Amino acid sequence: MIYAIYLNPTIDKTIYIDHFAIGRTNRVKSSILQGGGKALNLAIVLNRLGIPSYVTGFLCNQECSPIRNGLEDILTSFYMLEDEPRINIKIVDRCTSTTTEINDKGPIVSMEALSEFEQGLFHLVKSEDIVVLTGSLPQGCPADYYCKLMKILPCKCVLDASGETLRQGIRQKPYLIKPNLEELGQLTGRTYSSKDLPSIVASCRDLINQGIKICVVSMGGDGAIIIDKNEAYFSKAIIENPDSTVGAGDSMLAGVLSVLSKNGSLQDALALGTAAAAATISLPGTNLASRELIMQILHSIHPEKI
Repeated sequence: MIYAIYLNPTIDKTIYIDHFAIGRTNRVKSSILQGGGKALNLAIVLNRLGIPSYVTGFLCNQECSPIRNGLEDILTSFYMLEDEPRINIKIVDRCTSTTTEINDKGPIVSMEALSEFEQGLFHLVKSEDIVVLTGSLPQGCPADYYCKLMKILPCKCVLDASGETLRQGIRQKPYLIKPNLEELGQLTGRTYSSKDLPSIVASCRDLINQGIKICVVSMGGDGAIIIDKNEAYFSKAIIENPDSTVGAGDSMLAGVLSVLSKNGSLQDALALGTAAAAATISLPGTNLASRELIMQILHSIHPEKI
């Protein structure tokens, strides 16, 4: 089982505008309201790929029906918070194919609520499972919380975070991390260009020498890399003008884990991850890829050994 940890309940509102202008009145062409959050996206795509997934964490006692609607076919266990979920606004300019994100803070989580969640999680997870720690931490949750969870979990852990949460998290040597180039720079203090693949690979190998098993580096429109201590592969991005990039990284991680959880190769994992990301960004709003679309795109993905 792959467990996706959902600590900051989120609703995504995607707004479509032509020629978005800061400081001026903008007319909405259309909008979509859906449950959101990285753990939610991950679990949905895993489920569509036929991989058993389980979402556990927090929901709010108000206005969470869009979140529940997205999880109808997925195993869940939630602990309830007072207040409402955060609403993240995605402004998509259809003329320039750019997305502007405005992410809210969300409700405050108490130490008592975190303790209750932890007890439930430890009763669920077994040594053969994978736990994915992904997304922003809610208010009231310390920056090293993912690090603390990994220290006491009995199984492989995957970390997809940024900033101090990522820096703290790698201290526990997760099985896999999935930074983008900016997040990789947060770990190393360096600036990266997607054109300098040897530098990216070298930095990831340094992290692997510290105990991390696999690094997946997403580079947006410039593709992605997967690296372990022995191999590295690069895959090109195939969608040039995406409708929206929301959920792309989560879909990529779902594709990668769907292969690795079955002891598949790095090359196959990157291929399916790239196909899943491409399928998602070809769809409007925060819609996520179907298995059929992922498999259709997979035929055109050919990762290269580097």
